[in-house]
Amino acid sequence: MSKDETLGEALRRQGVTRRGFLKFCAATASMMALPPSMVPAIAAALETARRPSVIWLSFQECTGCTESLTRSHSPTVEGLIFDSISLDYHHTLQAASGSAAEEAREQAMEENHGKYILVVDGSIPTDNPGYSTIAGISNRDMLMDTAKGAAAIVSVGTCAAFGGIPAAKPNPTGAVSVSDLVH
Repeated sequence: MSKDETLGEALRRQGVTRRGFLKFCAATASMMALPPSMVPAIAAALETARRPSVIWLSFQECTGCTESLTRSHSPTVEGLIFDSISLDYHHTLQAASGSAAEEAREQAMEENHGKYILVVDGSIPTDNPGYSTIAGISNRDMLMDTAKGAAAIVSVGTCAAFGGIPAAKPNPTGAVSVSDLVH
């Protein structure tokens, strides 16, 4: 699925018939306790839906979350990226590097403001901005800037969700979880 391909186009390319698609829409309406008259609205919304933009930030972590993603079987990381989401920024998985990578993040934030999904792994150091930086930007500043326009924020792994091992006493970096900073 190309970045601009709609869900309806991708489903047709994969062999999903119109009948099968409408059955799915009817089942969705039923599960949501909506009347059958809502099926056309659900179908129209899904047919024109674009892949969600995802910005994935990795901070103070062991790369275990990204390693788990790259080794997943169902879906595979390739299937996820090519068929389900638009992974617009992930400094480990993207081809761009340096200033081009940061331009990709900023462009995704601007083009998808209020609609992108922010995925975060790793804790955020707060005692010294220099403990962990990306492109010279402290993890805290990058998180706060990117979170402003996110539709949803997903903390992946113990470090992002709870501070993880970096937050263990004596916690020399002042590591905190995403939810400690973003409310």
